[in-house]
Amino acid sequence: MSVISIERLPSDPLAALRELAAGEAQLDRLRREHVAAARAGGASWDEVGRALGVSEDAVLEYHFADARRDLAENAGANDGDLSDERAMELAVAEVRAVRRSMLPA
Repeated sequence: MSVISIERLPSDPLAALRELAAGEAQLDRLRREHVAAARAGGASWDEVGRALGVSEDAVLEYHFADARRDLAENAGANDGDLSDERAMELAVAEVRAVRRSMLPA
């Protein structure tokens, strides 16, 4: 795993910021992969949070932020295309899927 070294950052502040942003994106991807692997291996959300040094609530908020964003985007894209009944069915299915993903494997 590569670690960002202060000494190796570009001297140009904008170039350094780009390097830092790329490193953050890589860390985020790795964190998500390892959270998923830990959960698949039976770790609780509390255990995952403690391993990351955050609360269970914080790790849940982090982990499901993308799902909430994707749901909001999909809802906006489908606005008016679904009946109220079908929209409710899809919402219930999404909630059930999220709840299942929160259960220990």
